[in-house]
Amino acid sequence: MKESKAVTFIGGFYIFGSIIVLLSLIFGGSAMSTVFDVPYISDTIVKLFVVIFFIPSGFFYVKRTRIGYWLVLLSSIVFFCISATLTTELSAQPYIGNMIYSLFVIVITFLRRKEFCHSIKDVLNNMISKGQ
Repeated sequence: MKESKAVTFIGGFYIFGSIIVLLSLIFGGSAMSTVFDVPYISDTIVKLFVVIFFIPSGFFYVKRTRIGYWLVLLSSIVFFCISATLTTELSAQPYIGNMIYSLFVIVITFLRRKEFCHSIKDVLNNMISKGQ
C-alpha cells in the first residue's frame, strides 16, 4: 500500500509541535495548561508530558505502527472534546482551529488505518539493522 503524505504530515506536525513545546519549556514560552483545560496543573508538568508523549507518538505514527495509530487517534479525540468544550465556553478562535485540526487528524487516521500494520518491534529491529 502506498504511504499517504497526509499521515506523514500529521506525524511530522506532532514531532515539530513537541519540539516547539520543548523550546517553550526551556525558554519560558506561553502557558499550555490552559490549552489542555488543566489550569490547576503546573505549566512545566504539562509541557513535559506533551514532549514525552507526543514525540514518540508522532514518530510511531510516521512509521505507521499500530501503537502510533491508537495513540494519535485517541489523543485527537480527547483534544477534539477539550477544544469543543473550550470553544463553547470561551468562543475563542484558537480552540476552533484546534478542534478542526483534531477532526482532520481523526478522519485521516481512520481513512488510512490500513497503512498502520507495523509493530514497534519491527520498527526497532529495522532501525538496529540499518545502524550496523
